[in-house]
Amino acid sequence: MKSLIELLALERVGPDLFSGTAPRRDEPRVFGGAAIAQSLLAAYATVETMLCHSLHCYFIHPGNAAAPILYEVDRVRDGGSFATRHVTARQNGRPLLSFIASFQHSREGLEHQIAPLHVGAGPDVLTDDDMRGQSVGIQLRNSEVPKPGMEPAIRAPRHQMWFRSVQTLGDDIRGHQAVLAYASDFPQLPVMIQPHPLTWRTPGFQYTSLDHAIWFHRPFNFHNWHVCELDTPSSSGERGFGRGTIYSDDGVLVASVSQEAMLRMRPVST
Repeated sequence: MKSLIELLALERVGPDLFSGTAPRRDEPRVFGGAAIAQSLLAAYATVETMLCHSLHCYFIHPGNAAAPILYEVDRVRDGGSFATRHVTARQNGRPLLSFIASFQHSREGLEHQIAPLHVGAGPDVLTDDDMRGQSVGIQLRNSEVPKPGMEPAIRAPRHQMWFRSVQTLGDDIRGHQAVLAYASDFPQLPVMIQPHPLTWRTPGFQYTSLDHAIWFHRPFNFHNWHVCELDTPSSSGERGFGRGTIYSDDGVLVASVSQEAMLRMRPVST
């Protein structure tokens, strides 16, 4: 069985042009986290010594998980301290994802972080309950089960999910960032519907991710457990907003993530 890093690997097919396939080709559409991770790897292929500190992207069209995806990199800027890359993921000429990332040389500077809440149980007393993650070598353990979206119960707009890679990612931080980016898309949209009496199968309920952003604050080792502390501050105008702070198991803040999604209730004909 191929590792997730191998499944995400890209082939260079032209100047700053790369081809890849979705890690899970049996899904009805390309998983957003996969397109984000592969866009990041495509951008990294054009950056030599800098590390990504932030990325922002918009999901434009759903893609066919069984078909190849082209990643076209635009070298927007190469500066002394920072570099910027824009990546467009396309399938059959149609854009699936618009991605922009900023890279920086490692620097020493002011240091502070907000402390983790850790109000829920730790990973050792929780159970694996997400087969989508396990199928690509990621362990996901939700602090509450059933996890968000699986029962029509109204819950507080907060949740915790522990995750890590169970496959070897090597020592290169770029691979750890790509796999974390992949996994960061799992919990965002479910938490947005947690304050509402809905499930994925509620008649008339439509949902899709609209955008996604990640800030990498510090180096990390994704072989170890990390907790994503999630909340959903707002839902309005058929859009939900979610955010998460990601800590290592020893309480170091390594990344932050946010996402907006369409949440729409359609009339159900009787």
